[in-house]
Amino acid sequence: MHKLLLSIFICLIIFPVYLSAQDTIPNNNYRPKIGLVLSGGGAKGMAHIGALKVIEELGIHPDYITGTSMGSIMGGLYSIGYKANELDSIVKIIDWGKMLSDQIPLSNVVPEEKYYYRRYLFEFDLTKRGPVLPAGVVIGQGISEEMNYLTWHIAGVNKFDDYPIPFRCVASDLISGEPYIFDSGNLATAMRSSMAIPSAFSPVLLDSMLLVDGGVLNNMPIKACKEMGADIIIAVNVGTKEHPKVEDFRTIGDILMGSAMIRSNFETKQSADLVDIMIEPALDNYSSASFFNGNEIIELGETAAREKYVELSNLADFINQFPKKETIKIPTNLQQLYIEDIKVEGLKRLNKQFVLGKFGLEKRHTYTKKDIDEGLHLLMGTRYIDNVNYELALGNHGYIITLKPTEAFPSKYNFSIHYDNVYKASAIFNIAMRNYIIRGSSFKFSGEVSEYPQINSEYIDYIGHKQKTGGYLNAHWELSPIPYIKDNGEEVGDFNQHTTIFEGGLLISPNVKRMIKFGAFYKRLTSNSSGGIIDILIEDVDKVGNQFWGLNLKYIKNSLDKQFFPTVGNTFNVDIEYPIGFSSIYKGSQESKGLLADYIASPNESYLKLLISFKHHLPITSKLNFSYYASIGGATKDMSSTQYFTFGGLESIKRYQDTPFIGLTTKEISAQQFIMGSLNFRYEVLNNLYLKASGNIIDYKTNYDDLSFGALNTLGSDDVVFGGGISVSYQSIIGPIEAGYGRNSIHNKNRWYFTAGFPF
Repeated sequence: MHKLLLSIFICLIIFPVYLSAQDTIPNNNYRPKIGLVLSGGGAKGMAHIGALKVIEELGIHPDYITGTSMGSIMGGLYSIGYKANELDSIVKIIDWGKMLSDQIPLSNVVPEEKYYYRRYLFEFDLTKRGPVLPAGVVIGQGISEEMNYLTWHIAGVNKFDDYPIPFRCVASDLISGEPYIFDSGNLATAMRSSMAIPSAFSPVLLDSMLLVDGGVLNNMPIKACKEMGADIIIAVNVGTKEHPKVEDFRTIGDILMGSAMIRSNFETKQSADLVDIMIEPALDNYSSASFFNGNEIIELGETAAREKYVELSNLADFINQFPKKETIKIPTNLQQLYIEDIKVEGLKRLNKQFVLGKFGLEKRHTYTKKDIDEGLHLLMGTRYIDNVNYELALGNHGYIITLKPTEAFPSKYNFSIHYDNVYKASAIFNIAMRNYIIRGSSFKFSGEVSEYPQINSEYIDYIGHKQKTGGYLNAHWELSPIPYIKDNGEEVGDFNQHTTIFEGGLLISPNVKRMIKFGAFYKRLTSNSSGGIIDILIEDVDKVGNQFWGLNLKYIKNSLDKQFFPTVGNTFNVDIEYPIGFSSIYKGSQESKGLLADYIASPNESYLKLLISFKHHLPITSKLNFSYYASIGGATKDMSSTQYFTFGGLESIKRYQDTPFIGLTTKEISAQQFIMGSLNFRYEVLNNLYLKASGNIIDYKTNYDDLSFGALNTLGSDDVVFGGGISVSYQSIIGPIEAGYGRNSIHNKNRWYFTAGFPF
């Protein structure tokens, strides 16, 4: 009797809140169904985790979950067995910067593409109508990889009603203009589609639909939850303001987002009466892009849920009167997969064998997430593929993985801007045609438009599906100032040097880290009279220089993880030349020719010229990075001065024959024989903001007979130079920005450096 009275008392307390649910309870054996609705809101959706913690704490187990955008991710993962504390851990260990950039490690990019990867501000598909903007700033590769991994354990479960908690999520179809509710299929694809914010993320092509963020049409799928059978609805709203103010629309992004959400907000207001408990975290100080504020956002979600603690607690007490439902438990910690078979779908231009070969994984082997992701990155590293999704299905003995690559448009146009205090402002462009002229070929043409322009073109034609051997052609031209610096460090002028290089031959690319080239070359270096130092020192000279041709061999290794600010890996380059022909170039008065004999003539026409360089990056801590560099160069005989190596300046602005040396200005000294080394410490003060200290030493000679590499008695001579400096760098959206200061032991003059933007 007492139990009956207590039950009646509890029902009377919560009657006003759950009036809509009472009509659906035919008898005491019917357990009312609880629906959980999680709205979209980008990064603000991490607040759902905080709300789920409180809901779990009270022992409330939703019978249905619906979600949109970030709500679809949190709701989808919760529906397949992840608990709130697990979701908390997941979002805190995710590298959001990496995930939202689609950036793959440079070490996974094929050798011929490493130099060009992530080197431009804008990239467009180049069509017959001209450059076309991409469908989104982020393709979503990183998000797809994470979602695929987190849903491994439900591979083979096709219907969302068969999850531990039945689930629905909403996307918007651009073709029909209507919402699309996922109730079956691949959960990772459903979640990725639901959060494809227009212009920020590329849409998802599924069957005949082009899907974008569900928040465009329905940011809180309340009716969908009701239609699943929910009697009582708990909603967590992180994306819609009931009464927005004028000051909420200050930026273009605010206005665009507000405009896109007009219909969705209307739908939310229309169905708000169906919600029994509404949880609304106070997130005014955060935006949909505040992914790096996860801790605070999660706490605010928990705070908002605790503000509804009485209502939630009453609901828990009410539900506990009824027989408990059976819960389905699925282990979520699947760490590896036995791959029974590998399939490929959706290819138009690429060969299936090429895709499988570059993927690198084989059938009837066991792989981890790291193995599979690296295979996906190797495919993207060919630059023939923009992104790769995959789906898992159960086989007879393991899993069947189906790769779904999105092939890159064969022609790309890239553009960037750059400024430095040596070559000044420039506009940089690049045209890349991959698998376009001939299957297996790659053609790139780059130009830098500035006071000192550069042009570079490269053509590679691979043989066979594996693309490991082929032929190459290179052409390069540049105009560079060569400074004339007195012994006291004062620059009194410069002269312009034109450099033209043609190369061609055979190449072997055994893996993504190494390439070997063997071929022939032609080089032409001339300086012209253009109001520079030549006019000051010698009159009546229009052009002076030389040209030579011969054979070369190059070994190129690059295992760095990033194009800029790498943290791990190394580079090792060997460049061997053997000139077999030489001729002088001179246009001017006969009287001046004799004075320039050393510059025009070459003491020897045939000799071996060698350049070896090695650089290694080692992470000391997550913030502190150490790198060291060593290089040696020289020849078996004296060379023409145009063949000399030059030293000074920053890595980001080096040109032909340059070796960076902090403490010297660009091309400040030159030599035909040298050995040098440098040590560098780089510390990440704030996210993408670095402080760097560098020190270097060089022992060099301009006369072959006087060479004394490494002799201790040379360390105090005029041919040994110490240098060092400090710099501050920032990885910005327009490219690296670096400002630095250095000095050297020759004349102790100050040397200043500044560069901004992606370099040529």
